[in-house]
Amino acid sequence: MKKVELVSAGRIIRSEGKNGALKIKLYQKSSGKPFFDKIYLEIEGELRDFEVEDFSIVRNSPFLKLKGIDSLEKAEALRGRDILVRPEDFPALEEGTYYDFELLGCSVVTVDGREVGEVTGLLDFGGNNLLVVRSGSREIEIPLVEAICRQIDPAAKKIVIDPPEGLLELNEV
Repeated sequence: MKKVELVSAGRIIRSEGKNGALKIKLYQKSSGKPFFDKIYLEIEGELRDFEVEDFSIVRNSPFLKLKGIDSLEKAEALRGRDILVRPEDFPALEEGTYYDFELLGCSVVTVDGREVGEVTGLLDFGGNNLLVVRSGSREIEIPLVEAICRQIDPAAKKIVIDPPEGLLELNEV
């Protein structure tokens, strides 16, 4: 498995207790067991896989126990590392909704076939997201709404937009 084939699902905050438990931050909220049974961590430049032994939520904080991490010292050595998982381990979403990682790298074109650029990021404004699209040396922010993003095909890495007049020129100086 290569790092570029994985997606960050969270981060290890710190060790917790003598048995090697880890306090973590998940990027996707979970009220029960997380969607992954195996995670990958980058250690000394190499990816290592770990099986999830246990998961719990204590006082609204998620904790993870990994097989083979059975001491405070081993757990503390993992502090600050990204929790990487395979994209196919993410649960399926409702039609018309997407994970951020599915949209990154998509090419953006207008309904009349004009190349706009490539999605390099997303900005979340509490329900109204913006696609950050690199177009040459500039970035364009495009609202991720059905009225503008007419077709989203993550498998083909393509987003077709119908921008209102002036949208693509908003960030020009």
